[in-house]
Amino acid sequence: MHAAQIEIERLKRSDLFAELTDAELAEVAQFCREETHQENDVLLTEDAPAERLYLVEQGKLALEKKIQLGKRATARAATVGYVEPGSVAGWSALVRPYLYTSTALCLEPTRVIAIDGVRLREYLQQHPAVGFKVLGMLVSLVATRYRSAMDTLTYFLSIVSHELRAPLAAIENYLQVMLDGLAGELTDKQQHMLKRSSLRVKDLRSLIGDLVDLARMRPEQIQADFEWFDPGEVGTESYEDVRLAAAEKNIKIKIVPPPRFEKIVGARRRMRQVFTNLLSNAVKFSPEGSTVTFRAWYEADALYFQVEDEGVGIPPEDLPHIFEDFYRADNVGDAPGTGLGLSLAKKIMDAHGGAIRVTSPYAEDKTGAQFTVVIPRNLQTPAMRRQQWAAENAIRET
Repeated sequence: MHAAQIEIERLKRSDLFAELTDAELAEVAQFCREETHQENDVLLTEDAPAERLYLVEQGKLALEKKIQLGKRATARAATVGYVEPGSVAGWSALVRPYLYTSTALCLEPTRVIAIDGVRLREYLQQHPAVGFKVLGMLVSLVATRYRSAMDTLTYFLSIVSHELRAPLAAIENYLQVMLDGLAGELTDKQQHMLKRSSLRVKDLRSLIGDLVDLARMRPEQIQADFEWFDPGEVGTESYEDVRLAAAEKNIKIKIVPPPRFEKIVGARRRMRQVFTNLLSNAVKFSPEGSTVTFRAWYEADALYFQVEDEGVGIPPEDLPHIFEDFYRADNVGDAPGTGLGLSLAKKIMDAHGGAIRVTSPYAEDKTGAQFTVVIPRNLQTPAMRRQQWAAENAIRET
């Protein structure tokens, strides 16, 4: 069908063009053509140049993304959403860098209106008022799709984690009963095997927690948990979290505290998560019989925690990416993990207005990595923020 024959009413059915006038829709219709596709046809491919938008009139599309957990893992296609009649696929044709962010696959015979993305962009640039309306609707559509995907992911992970944590807790309890000798005397070999099993269960429990955190962690949620806490106590708890794993490898954890710990504001549970992750990584990637140093000190505006190890270190090419989701350095080998711990630690520190830094190597005679956590000393609890807002409002009113 010729572009001029595309009926204006058909474009109106799309949310993207809902606010345009008939005259404006007539202009857009010049860049359109009708297309029909069969089941399993690919309309657009992830990372390919975004040359067209597609308005679905009949049928249904599945949106797929390549998921790869680490550089050496096999990339797999995962369905992240669906596009039904009235909705848009290929909105990347309007947004730099003009590359499709997912692959769209026809699940059934499908009819679409294909819009020339380049010509539409040029038209919107020449008519800013129309561009404002279209891009405003586009932002709303993408935000809705994103919220829906995140809500679904969070709900799914919460259900799965709840179902998995109960049997894992039972396994942990039984293992501890046997390790304590309450179920009979153990040989040295049996005790060693049970200790390793207990560590693997803890690793699995931690992995489940990381996946749930990835889906639901938001700065405002972390900040809502801000409270006064003793950082020395939290550091001790993190040490206890990794003590068994360190003993398994005969690794000494050297603790260098300040002369005296002073209470500080922050998300207590999340800070323990950061310290435990750094200590766990240090133990995991250090050779047997080595030393991990865990130190803390105060400066005028911040509290610093630092973890140093004598392990394999981080290759220079991996350092810029080490805090990205699912990223794992090339030299980690078969060590367990998903590459989420450090990315979650960075999200936690960002929510605190602080920082987490890495140096590797950190000394001429050290091959390992040094992670430094910076916690500002001027953070406020939610109650303190409310009091400050009230005082400022009172001043403005007077």
